Amino acid sequence: MKKTLISSLIVSALPLSVVFAETDNEPAARIDPLVVLGTRPDYADENLAGSQDIISREELSISHVNNTMELFTKIPGVYFARYNQGIINTDIGIRGFAAEGSTPHAKLLIDGIPSNLHNGYSEMDQLFPANIDTIQVYKGNSDPRYGTFNVAGNYNIATRSDIAREVEVTLGSYNAREIQGYWGEQTRNLQHSYFAGYRESEGYRDNYDIDKYSVGGRWFYDLSDDTSIGFIARLAEYDADAPGYLTRVEARKHPTRSAAYARQDGGDKETQSYSLHFDTALADDLTWSAKAYYNYYERERWVRFSEAGSLQNRYDEQDHYGFISTLSWDINEQWALNWGFDIERQDVLEQRFGTIDNMRQRDTSNVSRDFDYDFVSTGTYLQVSHAPNEFIAWNAAIRADRIDGDFKQRNASGEVISDRDSYNYGTIVQPKFNLFLYPTDQVTLFANAGRSFQHPVSSSAYTDGDRSARDVSVNDGWELGVKWAPINSVELRVSYWEQKAKDEFVLVDGLAQNVGKTMRHGTDFGMSWMATEKLTVWGNFSTVESEIQSPGAERGNELRSIPSYTASTGVSYLFTPVLTGRLHYDAQGSSYINEANSGGKFGKYNLVNASMDYATSWGNINFQVNNLFNEYYEYVYDNGGVDGVIYSPGDGINASVSVAYKF
Repeated sequence: MKKTLISSLIVSALPLSVVFAETDNEPAARIDPLVVLGTRPDYADENLAGSQDIISREELSISHVNNTMELFTKIPGVYFARYNQGIINTDIGIRGFAAEGSTPHAKLLIDGIPSNLHNGYSEMDQLFPANIDTIQVYKGNSDPRYGTFNVAGNYNIATRSDIAREVEVTLGSYNAREIQGYWGEQTRNLQHSYFAGYRESEGYRDNYDIDKYSVGGRWFYDLSDDTSIGFIARLAEYDADAPGYLTRVEARKHPTRSAAYARQDGGDKETQSYSLHFDTALADDLTWSAKAYYNYYERERWVRFSEAGSLQNRYDEQDHYGFISTLSWDINEQWALNWGFDIERQDVLEQRFGTIDNMRQRDTSNVSRDFDYDFVSTGTYLQVSHAPNEFIAWNAAIRADRIDGDFKQRNASGEVISDRDSYNYGTIVQPKFNLFLYPTDQVTLFANAGRSFQHPVSSSAYTDGDRSARDVSVNDGWELGVKWAPINSVELRVSYWEQKAKDEFVLVDGLAQNVGKTMRHGTDFGMSWMATEKLTVWGNFSTVESEIQSPGAERGNELRSIPSYTASTGVSYLFTPVLTGRLHYDAQGSSYINEANSGGKFGKYNLVNASMDYATSWGNINFQVNNLFNEYYEYVYDNGGVDGVIYSPGDGINASVSVAYKF
């Protein structure tokens, strides 16, 4: 008996897509995730027993955001650091790792292509909602497909390839204006699609003007019934001023103000991505997929953190080249074997200069960073999957990674003053395991265990001394959970997870600081209820606890910037066949802003968003209001030294109206 559990209708991105079942068209050893909203993506055969959630095209089609990471607000267990500082705008975190980027911990892939910057930040602003088909988040460390940055999970984004033609125009608060256009066609054996998007906004705070655009195309050609080749290209730019940080009193009294000292803050970033995709069936039971890619990132930022500081120019230029290969063998209906290999080279120029009148100063006191380095990561894995009967399925994998590279530092005259090699971490071995039990048609038990690793970045990854003197941070974790559908209209999920690390580091001003042994654990709960044919209710709640366990003054303290809980609840009601209303409540707990746990906790919020959709014969009209009750919330950072704690208020109430025309 096949264990296919597909939700009939959910009108928001629900958190219950963690149950895995076999599909009618695939062998028993392939265990696919429950897709809560929309159809499952093509890559959803990862055999992962854990917290996996999907936002589909239906939900993304009504989303309009300045920062692409805001699309993750409905994913359970995802929390935010909203800097609101121009091109450095938002970051997200999962599984007890800081959202502010101080502990790089999640792998980002766009159409299967690695898309993290060298320091682990996820560069998503190259995408607009109308060009995204699905967003899939996996939380846990039992996924063998990825090595670097796959510490606590991964984010997989798939761009659109459907056959459609549409254009959408949006007008909103703060003089926001946006236009998005998508065109997808099938011409004989060629599937081709194109996207262009532009958005500008003056922002909630002063000195926050943004302009962003993205253009891209996909061309996939079927050479035969068994073989296809494809090419994806994308170019994006993001230009923005930054309002700077305020004192606590200023932020609370005048949240829309820009700091006077920050009038010159701002920057721009450019992203280019090109990838080749090849898929073939070598035999009825043997398939091979290969991808080759080149990503280019350029970021320039002018920033001053406080009145006591000075304006600094920060410039990064990165070239990433890579190749990914996956071979899948369905041995029989019970057994399957997957072998993967990947290699990536990153060439990075990283500079920080003092300025006078927005001009770089190349003297000894003003060159704080002039690095030129390359970073090479190579990984491979082997995974075996087994489904002996209808009640149990499991898979086990072993992954191995190696890291190499060299580093040069230049002085104010441009001369090389330091030439180093990367630390020799040897072969980094990571076992992975996933287990599924189906005691009844309504209940699925799942468990996973795995090891992942965190590596130093930038200059911290290199040495001119003993190359074996430093090791990667090893993370061991496990999760146990249950998915239960007591009746057809109700689905529940609950799980408990733990993750321990040794030699963990956090980034302070871009450099690694070792905090030693750490412990994280938490719970995830999700529910959906299709109360009637018109009314759907969903919700999720996640808790996180963290602890520094190494001896020292900070032993027993919490790690920085990790909220104690996240919660999200939604209601959708179909008023008429053409009018749908949605209400979304999003909450996040407070957290300490340093490992010393001094100065108090910050970051708690409770936000309510609402939207209405009216379907027409030619398209759709959407009206949405964010932060409906105009609640004050903020991002808070401990900048140390004379600057102290600095504050960046979040957006107040804002609204938009969008008109989409489909032809």
